Amino acid sequence: MNSSAIKKVSHYILSGMFLVFIFSSSLFMLVTEKNSWSEAENRGLALLPEFPDRLEQITPFFRSMDTYIQDHLSFRDFYIYRYQRELDKRFNQAGPRSTVISGLDGWYFFNAFNMKDDFLGRTPLKEGTIASWLASQNKKYQWLLERNIRYLYIVAPNKQSIYPEYLMKHAMAVKGTSRFEELLKYTKGNLPEYMLNLHDYLQPQLFDKPLYYKNDSHWNIFGAYLVFTKTIEKLSSWHPTEKFTTDFEFGHEETGVGGNIGKGGDLVQMLMRPDLTETYPQLKPFASCGTVEEIPTELSNIKQLPGRISFVRKCPTKNLRAVVFRDSFFVSVEPFLSENFKEVIYLWKEYDQQNVEEVLTLFRPDIVIEARAERHIFDSFLEKEKRDSQQQSERQH
Repeated sequence: MNSSAIKKVSHYILSGMFLVFIFSSSLFMLVTEKNSWSEAENRGLALLPEFPDRLEQITPFFRSMDTYIQDHLSFRDFYIYRYQRELDKRFNQAGPRSTVISGLDGWYFFNAFNMKDDFLGRTPLKEGTIASWLASQNKKYQWLLERNIRYLYIVAPNKQSIYPEYLMKHAMAVKGTSRFEELLKYTKGNLPEYMLNLHDYLQPQLFDKPLYYKNDSHWNIFGAYLVFTKTIEKLSSWHPTEKFTTDFEFGHEETGVGGNIGKGGDLVQMLMRPDLTETYPQLKPFASCGTVEEIPTELSNIKQLPGRISFVRKCPTKNLRAVVFRDSFFVSVEPFLSENFKEVIYLWKEYDQQNVEEVLTLFRPDIVIEARAERHIFDSFLEKEKRDSQQQSERQH
């Protein structure tokens, strides 16, 4: 074969390899099963939008489709993993666009959902948003109270809110006003009585054990226990004759991978650094009275995703019943809380009025708990505001 033919074949091979590389993500996306959760980014992925059946739905449809395609390109998690690992391995820090911040003294912090910008005060809420948000929370409270049901709203602080000194050098010198602090400022430090202010309570200098993991974005089992005791304190004020189980004991600290679910910290998993270990408190084993059961079929819109399961716990020796809308922060709180209720329905989702009304056909709960990570407390409300504004704009045009 002469040199001209060799060059021609090489050209075709290189062109074919280039085309395969360019289109492989898109082609694999068409034929592979779609995930609903990104382990690399620790967030839910966009769902395929429904085809529009009205003219005003066309623009939102293409906007949602664009987000869906970006989220589901094949190999996306792999590329994110490799990018984050190389940043940490070669430069000892995660880059500004990474979902992980490599802080000081071996501490790592979650950086999705504009969390660093929130810490620096760069994402202030619009005027009137806090008042409207509080009004929507009060509406839930009043609706439940009219039915003799208590409402408890729990905000799980971002780790950088509790351990800012490990986020970066001179963190407090550059810190701004976070959205939660805007809420505190608006209420003059007096949140509604149905809200827990864990930011003031979870002060590391007051306790002899760490409250959060170094390698995970969540509080550890001791931090979860403190949240539980604060919750029981509120429940006791509403049900003074009820006897609550709170005598849980902690043993020696353990060194290992740790993490909120015991499989290594979510942050080091994102960085692909399973070699990183830390020391964290250990809960002594106890005999649980709670049995786990499946969610009643009467409840709608319950998505049972891997690692995000909704379920029922029952403890026959207790008297109260509850419904808990929760996220990942409640994983380590649930074992404590379940020991104190005759029946608890744990729903891994935001507060859903339809679910509350459906539960009332099964039994009357004594309390409805809504637990949200600080980074997400205003999300659904802001999204609703945005949708309403877009719909209004589209109607005008």
